Amino acid sequence: MSTEGHDPGHDAEHRRDGRWSWNEDTYATRLARLERLNRQVIAVGAGLTAFVVALAAGAAANSIYQEVPDWLRASIFTLVVSAAGGLALAWIRFEEEIDRIEEAITARPELAGVRIGGDRPHQANVFWIVALTCTGLAPLTFLAAAWWAAF
Repeated sequence: MSTEGHDPGHDAEHRRDGRWSWNEDTYATRLARLERLNRQVIAVGAGLTAFVVALAAGAAANSIYQEVPDWLRASIFTLVVSAAGGLALAWIRFEEEIDRIEEAITARPELAGVRIGGDRPHQANVFWIVALTCTGLAPLTFLAAAWWAAF
């Protein structure tokens, strides 16, 4: 790759606003990015857990479930399980990549500033997007169930 006309300040600006490509990461920046993603996975998991606890512990939720068709209850359950599974698999895949990069940096510390190249961890990203989608849809589906029960 040619560095002719390369402006490091331009790269720094893109890094600040998050609009750079994964294939421009150094080992250290990729590690930081993956660690941040894992923290996000944990935060979304905590939110999903709170939603599940609210569903399981509330008498209002039970009365809503009794009033709606089976397919709607099954949809909510499927979305919650899919979200939880997606979060778990995303966390595992991100963690595997973190371990791989940490081992490389431990073996050769000079790699920290070297571009790692390649694209984002595809499998982990797919699980993460599925988990986010299902985590968002589960409460919306429950809200639809609440309105269904109201009428």
